[in-house]
Amino acid sequence: MFKSWKKWMKQTANTLIDRLQREKHSFSDIARLIREHPDTSVSEKTWLGLTYRFYSLHLDKVALTMETKKTKGNDEHILFIAVSSSNSAPIVYRSYDENSDLHKLVTTPPLTKETAPISQ
Repeated sequence: MFKSWKKWMKQTANTLIDRLQREKHSFSDIARLIREHPDTSVSEKTWLGLTYRFYSLHLDKVALTMETKKTKGNDEHILFIAVSSSNSAPIVYRSYDENSDLHKLVTTPPLTKETAPISQ
């Protein structure tokens, strides 16, 4: 019984620490972070004359993914952003969802300045 109680206390402490370290960022800030981070991997596919870019970035315990559609020039339209960590449900932006907003502030796992240069 002592081992199960000790395990429960450790899980509870870790959950509290994770919640206290949470940060607030807008989806547009997250998109900028993904584009500008030197460890981001980018792939590009063209289907039926439309070019899509797929971004992927892993920071500590957080996975960030983004999909964009290339528009005129070298501009991009953000289609999808996801922030995933093992301790919580994914945070997702979808351009086709009328409730999604690139400027909406969301609570994310730590995207600290040591691991990612993001402005607040």
